[in-house]
Amino acid sequence: MILKKAENIFNEIEFFPVKKDGDRFYVEVHDNIANGFPSPAEDFSGKRISLDEKFLSKPEATFIGRAKGMSNYPYIMPGDFMIIRSDEEAADGKLVIVYMPGEGFSAKKIDLQKNCLTPLNKDFPEIAIGAEEIIETRGVVKTIFRDIDSLIF
Repeated sequence: MILKKAENIFNEIEFFPVKKDGDRFYVEVHDNIANGFPSPAEDFSGKRISLDEKFLSKPEATFIGRAKGMSNYPYIMPGDFMIIRSDEEAADGKLVIVYMPGEGFSAKKIDLQKNCLTPLNKDFPEIAIGAEEIIETRGVVKTIFRDIDSLIF
């Protein structure tokens, strides 16, 4: 399997560009929340992070894609957002966005030992790749987040 950065195929994936206007917003961080509320002592922890610094540190090389399908369930669910970095190299064991001719883009884990692309959902088959076959990659998935309103309770 030969990995190559995909070029000029942006029209085949719905992506959301990251724009930077110079403003930063910081939010408090509460560690160790076990499906409940933070303890009153944590209210004064003083920890703060900027979500854009943490997740969007390189806006020129970052885009957000929306997942569909079940091939990476339960780790990635339909409707989840994936923060993807196009400046990071696809490598063995990484979850990457790959271009599959005739199918479009898909998130798959690279397995160079077996020469295959592996979905995270074990109910889906691995995709065998020939040793000389070129796989075009768009970027590495760095973060996944979902809108809680989309979940059915």
